[in-house]
Amino acid sequence: MMSKEEVPAVILSGGESRRMGRNDKAFLSIEDKTLLEITVERLHRQTQQIAINTNSNDPKYFAYNLPVLNDAISGFLGPLAGIFTAMKWANQMGYKIVATIAVDTPLFPENLLKKLHCKMEMSNSDIVFAASSTDYKKKKLLHPVFGLWKTSLYNDLRKELESGVRKVTHWSERHKASNVFFQDKRLDPFFNVNTPEDIIILREHYRKK
Repeated sequence: MMSKEEVPAVILSGGESRRMGRNDKAFLSIEDKTLLEITVERLHRQTQQIAINTNSNDPKYFAYNLPVLNDAISGFLGPLAGIFTAMKWANQMGYKIVATIAVDTPLFPENLLKKLHCKMEMSNSDIVFAASSTDYKKKKLLHPVFGLWKTSLYNDLRKELESGVRKVTHWSERHKASNVFFQDKRLDPFFNVNTPEDIIILREHYRKK
């Protein structure tokens, strides 16, 4: 069995969202909790080593008594910079792997870290992504922000970021990557909040649970 301490995880929280009126999605409320609160609680059931990656200066981020990590590379370079920051943080603590989670996707599986870790062990991959499908497409969707990463990759990722690479999959294809498939008949477990309409869908989902 995997112990809770084995997989540290970093919640990627970008800050302002243009499609949400430039409000920070982390603090949008679903029922009586914010997306960040829901995500932290869900993740705490899978690991005790959690940090938050954000470039926001909002003091609310410090209310959880968790490390708050600004991007280790400046310039607001997107999710890859957050992944690099997560790798660096975990590596400094002596971990060989680190998981990343998006703050706007609060339904991620309760066994996410365990499944990603098992896949990495079995396949000897450098990177393991989460994947799911939508009923209307019946097509596998990769979720590049939901991944497990070997921290030994962080020097390579730094070089790629500095050379201008911004897309996660453009970088990951340089390494041995695999994925784990998750499915929920009610709603994609990686349903993410991008618009006000998405909040309505998520609230309805919680009411029906």
